[in-house]
Amino acid sequence: MRCRPSRQLAIAAVLLGSSSSCFAHAALQGAGDFYAGALHPLTSPEHMLPLLLTGLLAGQNGHKRMSFTLLLLPLALAAGAVMALLLPGLPGAFLVAMVLSVLLGALLAWARPLPIAVTAPLVLLCGVVVGYANGSAISADIHPAIFIAGLMAAGLLLQAYGMALISWLLTLPWGWVGIAVRVLGSWSIAIGLLVLTLSHRALLLS
Repeated sequence: MRCRPSRQLAIAAVLLGSSSSCFAHAALQGAGDFYAGALHPLTSPEHMLPLLLTGLLAGQNGHKRMSFTLLLLPLALAAGAVMALLLPGLPGAFLVAMVLSVLLGALLAWARPLPIAVTAPLVLLCGVVVGYANGSAISADIHPAIFIAGLMAAGLLLQAYGMALISWLLTLPWGWVGIAVRVLGSWSIAIGLLVLTLSHRALLLS
């Protein structure tokens, strides 16, 4: 018997939202500092989803016009990670990251051209927030600069692949492709809201 799409979405959100930071850190034991930094944002939906969505939104708005975000996002990630080292323990990173995911998904579903004055601050805020959340995981036995370099590389790749994917899809001569991209944005909204709803413990502890 096939599962309904809504049920599949709920199950995926539960699995994503229920992964604890303890499990994420355990999965990185034995990895070098660079790979630890690169893999860490891939272990939590509140880290990976906004990074990927910035690339999708940039691709939808024209990869040439938005190519500056490929530099802006990694720099913002680094700034956020450094901020975590200087000002540890600031609350709200989880909440802000998921709200950004919902907002970025809504803009993707809206499918309207956005000015750089809108996209640049969103990408900057996304990078700082996700960078801060990942920088908080830097322990005494991790070299901060190497960890942050890995984090920047992961952010760049996620954004670049998202941008390239949407840019390629929108060149296809099929009218339904644009609708599919908008549906992807609406699913991102749903995932973000479900993770927020089902992750009360992570929200309270962030």
